Amino acid sequence: MTETILVIGATGTLGSEVVKQLSNDSTNPLIRAAVHSIENAKKIDFPGVDLIQIDYNEPDTLTKAFSGVDRLFLLTHPSPNTVEQEFNMIKEAKKVGVKHIVKQSVMGADDDNSEVELIRLHREAEKLVEESGVEYTFLRPNEFMQNFITFHGPVIKNTNAFYLPMGNAEVSIVDVRDIAAVAVKALTKKDLENVSNKAFTITGPNALSYNKIAELLSTATNKKIEYINISEEDARSGMKEAGMNDWLINAILELNGYFREGHASQVTSIVEDITGKSAKTFDEFARNYVDSFR
Repeated sequence: MTETILVIGATGTLGSEVVKQLSNDSTNPLIRAAVHSIENAKKIDFPGVDLIQIDYNEPDTLTKAFSGVDRLFLLTHPSPNTVEQEFNMIKEAKKVGVKHIVKQSVMGADDDNSEVELIRLHREAEKLVEESGVEYTFLRPNEFMQNFITFHGPVIKNTNAFYLPMGNAEVSIVDVRDIAAVAVKALTKKDLENVSNKAFTITGPNALSYNKIAELLSTATNKKIEYINISEEDARSGMKEAGMNDWLINAILELNGYFREGHASQVTSIVEDITGKSAKTFDEFARNYVDSFR
């Protein structure tokens, strides 16, 4: 019998890439992509993907989305309600007999006593998965390379610079395509001996300063791009102007501080270990998406 994989967070940067990679292999199980709005789901309109509308806080939509699901990719938007929302879905997964949950977490969630809220919330949600008794795999990636497109691309195009309160921090930034490739392997278990009840910290191939990232972007675009180190106050003002809520702004600034303390420079070989392919370099990423910065 053909299995069904449900992807929660399917329209996000990572979730949409997971759906894309699953759909690229005709031998994969049925793919159900959960979205908040069917009309806004064009970017995951791939062949063989069943779109279903979901509201994390509405039990009826969860019941419909989870019906007949065998494996779950669980990713929710950062929120003070993250744990509650994921608990609702974990309960539903257990109720319908989901065999395996692949949960998108965050680098640092191996620390049970982290004072960083985003990390703490992910670890609390991980514990709920562990307590459910459902087989799981936790993916704990570092910062996404694609954040430079989503958050910095327009600014780089307009000012030839990007602005962050990161000081001299070095970060083993990782390509979302690599995280998704690990997720797909875990969801389908193709060519893998064991990913059950394990956690994987996923990074790029090296730790880079933001000055080095600016240099690599400059080379790829053939124009001078600068990293401007700004104060937390200026960063807060910029995020406020962009329409972010206070909770998310505070959470991001707290994570920035964690990075400045050197906690995001760890490098692992998980991408290559699980996918058999080397993790993409930032230089490769910049060349692949050069039009986003020109």
